[in-house]
This record gives sequence, structure tokens and C-alpha cells, in this order.
Amino acid sequence: MIKAMTKFFFCVKLRFLPVAALLAFFCAGQAFADYVPTDKEEVDEVTCASKKMQIFFYYLASNRSQTGDEHEIECKGRKEKVKSPLWINEELPRMLGTKAWRDPVEGEITEAQLWQTPISLVYAYMEIAKKTFMPADGGSGVPPSMLTREFADAKVRYQLSLDRVYRARLFDSMGGRGRTMLSLMSLIDKEMDAVGDALAANNQDQFISAITATAVLSQDMFQQAFSTPRGQFNDKSGGGGLMPLLLTGIGLIICFFGTYKLLTRKETTKLIEEYTVKSEQWTSAFNRQFLKVKVQYLVGAPIGVFALAGMMTGNFILFLLFTGAGVVVGLKAPMIILDILKERRGKNIDAQLIDALILLSNSLKSGMDIVQGFEMVGQDLQPPISEEFLLVIKNYQLGTSFEHALEGMEERVSSRLLSYMIKAIVIQRQVGGNLTKIFERIVDNIREESKLEEKTKALTAQQRIQSMVVGIMPWILVGMMFMFQPDTMTKFYTSVVGIIVLIFCIFWIAIGMKLVAAMGKIKV
Repeated sequence: MIKAMTKFFFCVKLRFLPVAALLAFFCAGQAFADYVPTDKEEVDEVTCASKKMQIFFYYLASNRSQTGDEHEIECKGRKEKVKSPLWINEELPRMLGTKAWRDPVEGEITEAQLWQTPISLVYAYMEIAKKTFMPADGGSGVPPSMLTREFADAKVRYQLSLDRVYRARLFDSMGGRGRTMLSLMSLIDKEMDAVGDALAANNQDQFISAITATAVLSQDMFQQAFSTPRGQFNDKSGGGGLMPLLLTGIGLIICFFGTYKLLTRKETTKLIEEYTVKSEQWTSAFNRQFLKVKVQYLVGAPIGVFALAGMMTGNFILFLLFTGAGVVVGLKAPMIILDILKERRGKNIDAQLIDALILLSNSLKSGMDIVQGFEMVGQDLQPPISEEFLLVIKNYQLGTSFEHALEGMEERVSSRLLSYMIKAIVIQRQVGGNLTKIFERIVDNIREESKLEEKTKALTAQQRIQSMVVGIMPWILVGMMFMFQPDTMTKFYTSVVGIIVLIFCIFWIAIGMKLVAAMGKIKV
């Protein structure tokens, strides 16, 4: 600019006024050209966005029928006729009749007017940007630095109008397009911030880029008015939901016959028979733990819960994934629950084993045999150890050898300390020995091991908690993300990439839990 003014005054000093005028115009033009976007594509983007925002504003006007439903737009060298979207005819009367906001100055504002305000301000913003173009491109050739105040004023008013739309919670407005419109408007607001930063820094490239991005987003917002919202069918024929219902019925018929064919195959019949045998084995195992459990409920309950969760997502792919996960969990559930119950019962028996051994030792010292000692333990102590000792006596009375009855108890109870006692009794009955002293040594060993186990549990508590956190926290975070962004998360996890990521995460989380848990296990 300084160079331009210097040239200008140099020209004035010349006494040839016509020549000076020409030189001054040339010098000023050179100064302005440093600030004006000259790329034809950028000019077309801004011009096209301005026209589309003007038409979008008229779509929401109360006198829309007078302005006409068809407009001719020339964008980027192409002419096209644009008709108003079909949803306008149904939604606009409601939007014009709904009082969505109350302003102390303006009074009652309708839903349509709330949308019109930011749209009109985007149009005004594009018109300000057009002033920076050269006259040959339809502008005035004004440097952007001279329009800083106008850009800032339009941006502030746009932000206030956008805030009113957000606070009015018009997410489902415009026939379900409100949420997407607000997202695009928020992006436009950020690009307006970028324009302000570029003007403050006098950065020509950043200014051109931000203005062009604003124009592109404005055109996307106009195009969104003609799109079909998520969850709706684009039925231009007016046939209602007949086609979707027909396709759904055909799909259900195909699924029914496919399931029927699958169940009647020999391989499927063989799998069902194997599962029936396993169910009987699991039922017997639960009975041996003194529990009456219907295995069918253990299998069916996880499948039903997971399938219900999949139905609540409203997505067919997620429903299949959840149901498949429920089938896997349901088939594994009986064995997992059985192992947990056996381990818990074994720990309860370990806690009573010292009292049982002391009672057995005292009974042997008083002249009783080992069978009578078992009867005394079954009568004097509390379950679960009394149940196991009495079951050994009952099997012995029914004709089973005492050694085999003890082996049955060892198989039922998951207890390493009880196995020591059983092996000591079996060996003593085969080769002889002082069983009383053996019991006393086992009691001393149990006490020392118990102290050592308590110490190791205290030392490895951090590793065990870390193992739980590694396994649980990722799923809690995913659940929270589903709560706040259900559409985005559903769209991602129903895609091929999302399914691969989910499987990958499950695999590595399982490995991480195993590694961290293994670090905290110390064999005593």
C-alpha cells in the first residue's frame, strides 16, 4: 500500500494530469490486487453459495407460494432449475405456526424464522466476501482489511442466531434434518472464526481458504434440504411404506425357510444331540454341587438379553452381532458358572478343613476308626463340609469302597488342601501309618499356607484390580460414547472397519487381562 501511495504522489507531481490519473488508477489497482482472490473457482463457490442461501431463505418464507417453487441457478458455469423439496409443503405450515422462541424485543418468533435468521446471515456474509472480488468478477475490488468490521459484525450476529436455534432444541425440525443442519452451521461458524484470524494476521491465503470453505459448507447445507434423513425412505411415488413392508415380509420368509433347512440337516441334528448330552452332564454336575439348576435357563437367558439389547439399538447388523455374542455367552455360561461355584465351594471347605482335621484327629485318638470320624464331622460341623463328609459315608454304606468314595469327593470339590487329606488317608489305609500325626502336620501346613496366601493377596491386589480395569473400562467408555453419540457409534460399528476394530479390541483386551492376571498369581 505504501509503495502504491508513493507511486501515486510521484504521479501527481507530474503535470500531465491524464497520465497521472491513469498511473494512479494502475497503482491503486495493484495495491488492491494483493488482497483480492482472483481464482475463478473460488469466485464461483462464493457466488453460488450466495444464490443458494437466498433461495433457501425464500423456501422458509411465509409468502413462499408467491415467490414460486422453482428457481433457476447458474453455478460454476452451469444452469439448473431447482424445485423446492417435497417436505417443505408438509413442514412449513407447522413451522410457521409453532412459536419456538420468545425475544424481549422481537416478541414471539416462529420455528421457520429461527432458521431463516442464520441462513440470511450466511447470505450476507457471502455478499460481503463478494465485495473483495474485482469488478470483472462481480465485486467492488475492496481489500478485505477494509471489511474487517463488516465481517466481524455479521459473524457475531450469526453466532447469536445459531445459539437461539440450539437453545430452542430444533434437532428434529425440517422433517428430521435439523440436527444435520445445525452441525453444518457450527462448521460454518468455525470457518468464520478462521476468516477473522486471517484478517487479524493479514494472511491472504488463509482468508481465501476460509471464505471458500464457508461457501462450500453453505452449499452442503442447501443440498441437505433435498436429502433424505436417516431412518426414512425416499418414496417419491407416494406409495407410503408398502415397499419396505413387502421387503421385510420376504426377508422374514427367507429367514424362516433358511432356519428350517439348517435345523433339519444331519450336522445340525448331531450338534443338537451333543448339546443335549452336555446339558444332562451339566445338570448332573450341578446336582453334585447340591444345586438344582435348569441348564436351559442358563443358556437361554444370555441369548434373550443380548438379543433384546440388539433390538434396542434399532440396527439389524448390531442385532445380529449382539445375538451372536449372546449365543456364545449362553453356550459357555453353564461351564463358567459351574467352575465359579466349584471354586467358591472349595474355598468355603478350605476354611472349615482345619476344624474337620482336628475333629478327625481327636476321634482317632479316642479309639474310633476313620469312618466313624467322618460321621462325627458330618454331624458336628456346618455345610458345605458336613454335606461332603456325609455323602462319603452314604456312598460307603451303599457298597462303594471307602477309597472310591473319597475319590468322588475329591472330584466334586475343587480344593488342593482337601486333596492332601484324601491322599494321606488312602495311603495310610494301603500301607499303614500314624494318621493322627499326618493330620497334625497337614493342619500346620494349612495354617502356614493360609498366612502366606493372605500375604501374597495383599501384595498382588494392585495387579488384580488392574486386570479388572483393563477388562471393564473400555466397555464402559464405549457405552458412554453410545449414550452421547448413538448415531455416529452405530454407523461406525456396523461398518466393516468397525466390526474388524471391535473383534481386534476384544482379542487384545482378553490377552491384556490374562497377562495382568498372570502377573498377580503366585503359587504357594
